[in-house]
Amino acid sequence: MGQRKTIAVLVGTTNGYFRSKCLSGIIKQAYKLDYNVAVFSLFTIAGDETKHQLGEENIFSLLKTKDIVGGVFVDYSFWEDRSRQRIMKLVRSLPDFKMVIFDNKGIPGYEGIVSNDRKGFAAMVDHLIEEHGFRRIFCLSGGEQFPVAVDRMNGYIDSMTRHGLEIKDEYKIYGDFWTGAATELARRIAEGEIERPEAVACGNDKSAVTLVNELIGRGIRVPEDIAVTGYDLSGDSISNDPSVTSCTRPDIHAGARCVCTLHKYLTGEDVAPDEPDEGIFVSGESCGCRRDIAFAHRYNDIDRLEQDSEGQMRLSCMQESLMATETYDELIDTTTGFIRLIRDCAAIALCLNKDWNLFREDDSDYIREGYQADMFEAMYSDVDHPYTHGRPFRSEDMYPPSILIEDRPAVYFFNAVHFEDRCFGYQAVRFRDEINRFPEDAYHSWVSAVSVALEYMRMQGRMKLMYNRAFASSVRDVMTGLYNRQGYEMYCDQVFEIAKERNIRLLVIVADLDDLKKINDVHGHIEGDNAITVAARALQTCCGNGEYCVRSGGDEFIVFGAYDYDNAIPIFYRSRIDGYLARYNSSSGKPYTVGMSAGFFIDFVDKYKNIDECLKIADDRMYANKASRKKGRK
Repeated sequence: MGQRKTIAVLVGTTNGYFRSKCLSGIIKQAYKLDYNVAVFSLFTIAGDETKHQLGEENIFSLLKTKDIVGGVFVDYSFWEDRSRQRIMKLVRSLPDFKMVIFDNKGIPGYEGIVSNDRKGFAAMVDHLIEEHGFRRIFCLSGGEQFPVAVDRMNGYIDSMTRHGLEIKDEYKIYGDFWTGAATELARRIAEGEIERPEAVACGNDKSAVTLVNELIGRGIRVPEDIAVTGYDLSGDSISNDPSVTSCTRPDIHAGARCVCTLHKYLTGEDVAPDEPDEGIFVSGESCGCRRDIAFAHRYNDIDRLEQDSEGQMRLSCMQESLMATETYDELIDTTTGFIRLIRDCAAIALCLNKDWNLFREDDSDYIREGYQADMFEAMYSDVDHPYTHGRPFRSEDMYPPSILIEDRPAVYFFNAVHFEDRCFGYQAVRFRDEINRFPEDAYHSWVSAVSVALEYMRMQGRMKLMYNRAFASSVRDVMTGLYNRQGYEMYCDQVFEIAKERNIRLLVIVADLDDLKKINDVHGHIEGDNAITVAARALQTCCGNGEYCVRSGGDEFIVFGAYDYDNAIPIFYRSRIDGYLARYNSSSGKPYTVGMSAGFFIDFVDKYKNIDECLKIADDRMYANKASRKKGRK
């Protein structure tokens, strides 16, 4: 990697256009201070230590790379506490890792930066008072145990107090940031249990949309009878009928403050963010304003593009196409054909561990945590360079060599490529739009398809190897390693046909171990097995031209092959057998000698119906040889 340092952004789920605002502020400020930004994010948060969740979270192990100087932890994106705690445990284990927390001031040891919700929410209440003249205004915030809910309630109090308006205790309602409290408030208003407000400022859009629809369902008009506003600006508020007035949090400013704070930790230099400390106000019909049609169109355009991308992903049959490939190279080549599905992709690199497809006998020994020191770019492509793959790099450098640009700072997104907790590697991507957004759901589907295809190919390789081993064991003799009778039956006709078609000689040797019964009876079966193994090795010296060597019975053997043999081959092979056994017997120290009787057939096969006729000739000659050898030993 080059000299430019990198700020890491640690993110849980990354859904939604508006959640990208904090990232926008981080990136803009990082660029001004000449930092690269590396975004490490999850696609799913299950909370429990499932294998899949641990595989997702392994991407954060890249924080150990030497060029990352600090990070921003986007706390609210880790909405499941157990996942948050696991990531924080990893971060705390990194020596001298500087980090600020976005949206939480309550994590010991770290400075927290939060959006100015108090000011932003006060501005929303100001709108109800100053633009519409409301005086009796309720506030429905979240649970009082959440600092953000208290900040929004305090913003409500600030605005009401500044305008000299009465705040009764029943006007301040701490709810749940969900549907329950809003539904209950609508009931109480409709049934007259509490004073009817002129307006309700809700602490988030979920509560606001629920309250609007519940009031209308109970016969109370919105905004004619009661006005309602939201906060956080979600897609639901824009698409609801009536649309809900809302506001984004000033997250762009807060994101920039995170970088400025981190920069001071690293350099001692004070830098002020340029971004304004305000959110984006979007008018809706729920307070009596007109719907902000221009903003709604912009949002709907973005939403439509994302939906189009997801639709193209579904229609592409990417998963099926990848899993239909038969070789690794074909898989990678096919993957590159689907890069077009990643909207606004400027450069993409698939980075795999050197031994990503390695497996053991029980398939339980694999990389679960971190990445191998040696990795390679399995695939790289961008708008200016041709597709390449196979380029090695070190995981300690984090950035695959092809994707890094040196002339200016840039933002890079990193996501785990895994199957359950089995680590294959990671995906690194740089988008054309350098500022605004997190990758969309279509990108999640893309990475998931590649991950599943890699596991499918790995399992195919494993099953093939297991099949080959099982097949080999079914046609091999366990003791000697020679083919067994089934192996003979599988290949004998094939060799006979080769000899006939090519008009070359067929060789058949039938051999029998001498005096096996005597060795077993006098010296034991262990020594008998030894004698059989020695005989097998002696016969294997006759397999220099692709012959098959078979243990066809307890002490019986067959060698057969088709080759351009000359007539002297039986004498040559017999001398090899005898020479091997003589050397063994002279040095073994055994109280017995190992000997073999053998019969040879060598001839063209055009006048024979099958190999069995040739085998019978060799067998008869073996018995003649055995009788001769036995007579000679008397």
